[in-house]
Amino acid sequence: MRFLVQEVQMKFGAVILCGGKSRRMGTDKARLTIDGVPFLERIAFELREFEELLISVDSFENHPRTAYPSVADIYPNCGPMGGIHAALRTSESDALLVLSCDLPLYSHELGEYLCRQLSPDADTVVPTTSDGRLHPLCAVYRKTALPVFEQQLKTGNFRMRDALARLHAVYVPIDRTPCSEKWLENVNTQNEYRTLREDKSN
Repeated sequence: MRFLVQEVQMKFGAVILCGGKSRRMGTDKARLTIDGVPFLERIAFELREFEELLISVDSFENHPRTAYPSVADIYPNCGPMGGIHAALRTSESDALLVLSCDLPLYSHELGEYLCRQLSPDADTVVPTTSDGRLHPLCAVYRKTALPVFEQQLKTGNFRMRDALARLHAVYVPIDRTPCSEKWLENVNTQNEYRTLREDKSN
């Protein structure tokens, strides 16, 4: 997918983060299903317009092969930051739309909207919701963010909020856009998964 950023055409890729431990869920969230379709496949379908789609894993040994290229963490056991860093290092795109695998309601309209908000001097575009939450795991990151991630990973600071504070970030209040905040709802626990399935069946 390509967009003009102030007359400069940029290539945007996408990466789905699947390397989490899923401690609260107790099982691999990427394999959870709605209507028989795994979360991973649902999200990948919504990303079909991107020329480059990567799957971020903590290690190749812990995850089965998929139809998409996988990227293993360079700095293991560092949480989502490690996955984003490795994907940016590997990617052939100028910027990546980063999505956690626990966003089964994600719509392609949201990702395309966020990509279009990247300004020439911005490192990242991060959506916010009306409850005041930032959503750094459904955000756009340019390769210019790599030095900040690299430095924090080397020093053991894996907090995404700290990285955002050091990056030139564009924050997008989703309730002021054509997009829906429901597309950002993640599923972390068995109760949230049960509620999601009940809502889908009604």
